[in-house]
Amino acid sequence: MMRKGVALAGVLCAMSVSAHTVILESGRLHLRGKLVNGACTVASGSEDLRVQMGQYRTNAFAGPGSFAPTSVPFSLRLTSCNSDVYDHVGIAFSGVTPVEDPQVFLASSDAASASGIGLALFDEEQRQIIPNALPLHYAPILTQDVTFHFTARYRAISENMTPGSIHSDVWFTLVYP
Repeated sequence: MMRKGVALAGVLCAMSVSAHTVILESGRLHLRGKLVNGACTVASGSEDLRVQMGQYRTNAFAGPGSFAPTSVPFSLRLTSCNSDVYDHVGIAFSGVTPVEDPQVFLASSDAASASGIGLALFDEEQRQIIPNALPLHYAPILTQDVTFHFTARYRAISENMTPGSIHSDVWFTLVYP
C-alpha cells in the first residue's frame, strides 16, 4: 500500500513537471472614451428621459401637416455648469426623419409599417426645432444649474395613419458656441 502511494505521488509530480502553460492570442479589447472641455453636465434625470406622449385618435388630425391638439412638456436639466469654460450652452436634437416630412422626427409603430405620424419638438417660445440642426437658442450660463424647457407634439405626415403604439428615438447634444 505504501508503494502505491509513493508511485502515485511520483506520477503526479512528473505530470506537473511535464505540463506547461500555452498562451494563444485570442482577440483584442478596444476601449474608447472622450475627454471633453464642456461647461455643463447632463443631470442624471435627463440622461435617458422618457416622455409619455399619451393617446390620440386618428381623426384628431386634419390631414398631413396638422398637429395633435395637445403638446407634452418636458425639461432637460444641466448641472455643474462653469461659465469659466463657456458662457452659453444650447441643445441640438438629432434622429431619423421621415421622407414625407424632414421637419419632424420619425414616429414608428410596433408593427413593421409606418404610423403616418411624426414627432415635432418646440423650444420654450414654441418655435419648432428642426431635426439635425444647430440650436435655435443658447442660454447664458449664469448659475451651476441650467434648465431647458421644451414641448413635444405629434404631426400627421400622411393621409393614412396606422393605429398602434408609436415611439420616437431622439438624441440630444450640448452645443457651446
